[in-house]
Amino acid sequence: MKRMRTIPEAFAEIKSLDEKSSLTQNAIRLLCKQGKIRFVMIGTKYLVDLDNLIEFLNG
Repeated sequence: MKRMRTIPEAFAEIKSLDEKSSLTQNAIRLLCKQGKIRFVMIGTKYLVDLDNLIEFLNG
């Protein structure tokens, strides 16, 4: 099962892994809009695939 999180939840997870991370919620939103990470839209909310986001950030 995929770990889907809202942008604020995904941001909090990344911050818990690396509190000095300079990633912002706006940057996560931009990655979604650019199609660089997997997400689904539920109404106006983005649900981000957390594992895909972490994989993207790891390069």
